[in-house]
Amino acid sequence: MGIRMATKLDEIHNTLMREAQRVERLTIRALSYLGEQCVIRVRDRGGDKSWYDQSGNLRSSVGYVIAHNGSIIQYSDFNQVKQGSQGVKVGKDLAEELARRYSNDYALVIVAGMNYAEYVEAMDNKDVLASTELWAIDQVPKMLEKLKIQIAK
Repeated sequence: MGIRMATKLDEIHNTLMREAQRVERLTIRALSYLGEQCVIRVRDRGGDKSWYDQSGNLRSSVGYVIAHNGSIIQYSDFNQVKQGSQGVKVGKDLAEELARRYSNDYALVIVAGMNYAEYVEAMDNKDVLASTELWAIDQVPKMLEKLKIQIAK
């Protein structure tokens, strides 16, 4: 008397593929939520708490991308502020460039793409990404714990 497999291999394969797709959807949703929260924290502050817009390019260059194995799978809206159309392009380009550097696993890349963003933080003592980066680092373990619970359901 032996053990005989009654389930077809195709059924097993399809079930595993569906589960992998579900895990991917949940992962992307969690990363997207964190990315959106970061963008809101950076963009939706007044000049007294961040910086005062001149051209709108710096605020327009704020956004995120999600990549998986070096391929971008989702973009945030890089919304134009004032006449900041250059910021939209520069932000997206920088986010894409940085995301492609992460060839293994998932990556959430949040940018303030204008080359003077760091200068604004350092010289003008304004908060562009610094506090949001610290906040995000604190949020990642919480997000991963919630994700583990969702995946286990």
